This record gives sequence, C-alpha cells and structure tokens, in this order.
Amino acid sequence: MSKFVEQFDMYIKAHDAFRAGKNAEGLSATLFLLANGIVKPNARELYELWESSVYGGHGSDELFLMILDLGLIPDILKDAKSGSFDILTEFVERVGSLDQDTKLGILKAI
Repeated sequence: MSKFVEQFDMYIKAHDAFRAGKNAEGLSATLFLLANGIVKPNARELYELWESSVYGGHGSDELFLMILDLGLIPDILKDAKSGSFDILTEFVERVGSLDQDTKLGILKAI
C-alpha cells in the first residue's frame, strides 16, 4: 500500500472515529497525519474533522484549539464567506466564545 493511500485511510479513520464519538481516537489519527504525513490536512480538512466530532455528539475541544493554534480559523471563515462551503453554527459560537484579543487577531487576519 502506498504512503498516500495509508494516509488517506488514516484520514477516513479519523472521520469515522470522530463521528462515532471517539474523540481521542480521531485526535490520535489527526495528530499522526500532521506529524508524519506527506499530505498534511489543510484548514478545510481539519474543519471537516472537527465537524465530524460535532456530529459524533461533542465537538473536540482539542481539535478546535489545534485549528486555532495553527492559525487556520481565518482561512476557514474566508472560505465560508466566499461560499466554498458552509460552517456549523457551533463553530461560529466556539469562535465567539474566545477571548477578545484572540477574536480581534482573527478579525485582523480576515
């Protein structure tokens, strides 16, 4: 099996784990992809993994904070604004719950 196919399989496993409510397992697969992957997940893919965790019953705080730490929230919001894809209200609420300085930094980046 090629490295790309293995990574794609890991990406699918992460989605499945998050949808099943197994956030620790999904996060483990996501971290593996970020640390070892030739193809690293982009902002939208990480958002979609977080979205899967919401569908699994509880949005992964760790994954949201990872997206925040990687500085990808502005990219997600820009893509959503342009109509590339829709974001969940839970994501907007989560961004809204951040401290004022963090929200200001996100707004400046947009």
